[in-house]
Amino acid sequence: MACGTVTAELQYLKRLPLYQKEKPFQLFVPVDEDATDPRTTNIEFETKEQTFVDIRDRLSEFSLDSHGFQVNVHPTGLDLASFANRETVETKYFAEVEQILKTIEGGYDKVFIFDWRVRNSATPKESVIFDMNDLTTWLRPSPNVHVDQSPRGVLHRIQLHLPDEAAFLLQGRVRVVNVWRPLENVVEDYPLAFCDPDSVSGDDLVECDHVRRKFKGSNMYAHYDPDHKWYYLGQQRPEEALLLKMFDSEPDVKAKMCPHASFHHPLSTPQSKPRKSIEVRALVFNYPDQPMSP
Repeated sequence: MACGTVTAELQYLKRLPLYQKEKPFQLFVPVDEDATDPRTTNIEFETKEQTFVDIRDRLSEFSLDSHGFQVNVHPTGLDLASFANRETVETKYFAEVEQILKTIEGGYDKVFIFDWRVRNSATPKESVIFDMNDLTTWLRPSPNVHVDQSPRGVLHRIQLHLPDEAAFLLQGRVRVVNVWRPLENVVEDYPLAFCDPDSVSGDDLVECDHVRRKFKGSNMYAHYDPDHKWYYLGQQRPEEALLLKMFDSEPDVKAKMCPHASFHHPLSTPQSKPRKSIEVRALVFNYPDQPMSP
């Protein structure tokens, strides 16, 4: 399949007056039949076209701190079947992710992986109820333009997962990085697209609450802007790990986050192989100068 610059559709959060008085939310838990408010969400998306530039021949130009994303060649030692086993992913693959993260600018003193997901574009769109707490469930690629964690969500994650160290860690540099890679096949359809954060204005992003049975967090959805500058990696291979920055507390860094989404590639065919992928989300810490109190 040929690659190059293409035009395709994405899903953006509508600019509704509602969000001026009510925060966007999504509930992934059942709502009582007699509830005063029976809604599971107040989110509405709209379809917009964008142009996506293939960075295949320009990989060295992009880094996490300048553009919010970068590509590292780092093959996985696991086969496809391994990613259906939670224990294997959380031991062997997490160790690989930690090695990948050592290569980013500034490295890290501590890394904590708090979430991961597997996706398959052949997963049915409808008539299937997903258990969001089952991390081995194959989800579909997401066409919604989003950032995985809001700043408030990052703070909550640190206080939840690392309560004894939180006060110390928050004095240093805190980043959230998503390590994304295809599994088994070259990506022929539904590539992951990433938006240059320099083209995103502050009011383009809106925080949204995500409520699950065991956790309440928040991400950010994006409103449409024709000036958004989009990229993707044409025919991304399984050994090419894509790193996406979701948050950075360093004030002097140019890129602090990277909105992203998947799109239906207009040059794909019915014979194109389904896209399978895994994403791993990690808190990445650089310690402050002063040591932690005993």
